[in-house]
Amino acid sequence: MRESRPSPCRPWCAALTCSNLVCESFDSMTDIAALAVSALFQLQERTWTAKTPEELAFISVNETHMLAPYRQAILWIRGRGVVAASGVAILEKDAPFIQWVRRLSNRLATEEKAQARPIHPRDLPPEDADEWRNWLPENGLVLPLAKAGDRKPFGLLLLVRDEAWSAATVWPLEHLAATYGHAWGALIGSGRPVLAGFLSKKWLLGLLGFALIALAFLPVSLTVLAPAEIVPVVPIVVRSPLEGVVDHIRVRPNQKVVKGSPLFDLDKTTLNSRLEVAQKTLQTVEAEYRQTAQQAMVEQRSKARLAILEGKANEHRAEISHLMALIARSHVTAPRNGIVILDDPTEWIGRPVVVGERVMMVADEFDAEVEAWVSIGDAIALAPGASVTVFLNADPLHAVEAKLRTFSYEAVPRPDGNLSHRVRATLEDTEHRQRIGLRGTARLTGRRVALAYWLFRRPWAAMRRALGV
Repeated sequence: MRESRPSPCRPWCAALTCSNLVCESFDSMTDIAALAVSALFQLQERTWTAKTPEELAFISVNETHMLAPYRQAILWIRGRGVVAASGVAILEKDAPFIQWVRRLSNRLATEEKAQARPIHPRDLPPEDADEWRNWLPENGLVLPLAKAGDRKPFGLLLLVRDEAWSAATVWPLEHLAATYGHAWGALIGSGRPVLAGFLSKKWLLGLLGFALIALAFLPVSLTVLAPAEIVPVVPIVVRSPLEGVVDHIRVRPNQKVVKGSPLFDLDKTTLNSRLEVAQKTLQTVEAEYRQTAQQAMVEQRSKARLAILEGKANEHRAEISHLMALIARSHVTAPRNGIVILDDPTEWIGRPVVVGERVMMVADEFDAEVEAWVSIGDAIALAPGASVTVFLNADPLHAVEAKLRTFSYEAVPRPDGNLSHRVRATLEDTEHRQRIGLRGTARLTGRRVALAYWLFRRPWAAMRRALGV
C-alpha cells in the first residue's frame, strides 16, 4: 500500500495530481490578481473623492497606470474635446497632435459601441493610420465613458502601449471606466461650478453676444455734466448814479448789510469845486441885485435890470441845489438787506465809471438758485422741469436737487472764452437753503435713450466732425 504524503497544494486541490511548479505558478497568479483588485479599489476610492471634473480627468489619465501600464492616456469629452492627457499639465488646444486626437475621438464616438475594445492602426482609415504610427504605439484600448442609465457614451478614455491588451487586463479597466463615467455624471449633475463641462464655447459666445445686444438697447437717462454755482434769484444791481471816479469802497465781498448802509463813494472833488464857484457867483449876483434895487428908486432904467438879475440869481440857486444833490448821490447806500456780491474792491478804487454802470449787487443770502454752463457739445434737449442734481465742492457727499427753469437758446461767451448755454434751475429743498457763491458740478438729466446711444453719442459726433460725414 502506497504511503500518502502531505501535499504542498491548497486543501481544495489536494485531490488533483499537480506538481509543485503548477502550485507555485497558481500562487503567483493569485497574488497578481489580488494586487489588481487592490489597485482597482484604490482608484475607485480616489475617483469618488474627486471634487471637480478637472481633478477626475487628472486621475483618469495619470493614476489609471496603477491598474495597467501604458505609455499614453488621453481623455476626450463630447462638446469639450480633449480635456486631459497623461504627463501634460496644460494642453495646447491648437497643437497638431491634439487636433488629430479630437478628430479621431469624434469618429470613434460615432460608432456607438458602449464596450471596451482594442484598436490598432489597421482598424483606421489610411490617413488616420499613418497619423497613429507617427504619434502613438501600435496597441490602443478604447474605454467608453457613459452616465448611469445611459448607453450612449459621452466620452472616451484612450490608452496606448507597445504590448497587446489581454482580456484579463481589459476587464478591470472597463470596470474602472464605468466608475469614471458615473463619477463624471455625478459631478456634472451636482450643481458644482462646472459650467464649462456641459456648455460649449460656441453656446457661451452666442449667449454673450445676445446679452450684449440686449444690453445695448437697455434704456438709460441721457445725462450731461456742467460747472455750476449757487447764484441769487433776484439780486438788486447797485449802479453808479452819476459819471465820475470811484473814490472808496466801504464794504467787503459777501458782507451782510442792512438797508441804508454805505456801500461806496464817488470822488466829489469836481462837484465841490463847481458848487463853490456857483455859490460865489450867486453871492455876486445877489450883491449886484441889491445895488441895482437902490438905484431903481431914482433911475427908471435900473428897475428894468432888476428882473434880469433876479433871474440870474434863481439860476445859480438851482445849479447849487443840483450840485448838492449830486454830491449827496455820490454817497451810495444799500437799497435792501442782504449780502454784497462783489469781486475785488481794490480793482474799483480809482476806476472811472459812467452813469448806470454796475458796481456790485445786493441779494438775499438764501434766496438762491442754480446756474450752470452747458458746453455746445453737451447741449442736449432739456424740457422745463428736468431733473438737475448738483454736487457742491463744499459737500460732495450730499447732492442738491433742483428743477430746470430756463435753458438759454443762444450760447454766450464765458469768462474763459468758451461758448456755453446758461442754465437756471430752482432748488427743491426750501428748508436747507444753500449759500450764494457755492460752486460744484451739475448733472442734467434728459430723455431716456438706448445704452448704445449713451455710450457712443460723443465719439460718433467727434468722428462726424473729423470726417465730415
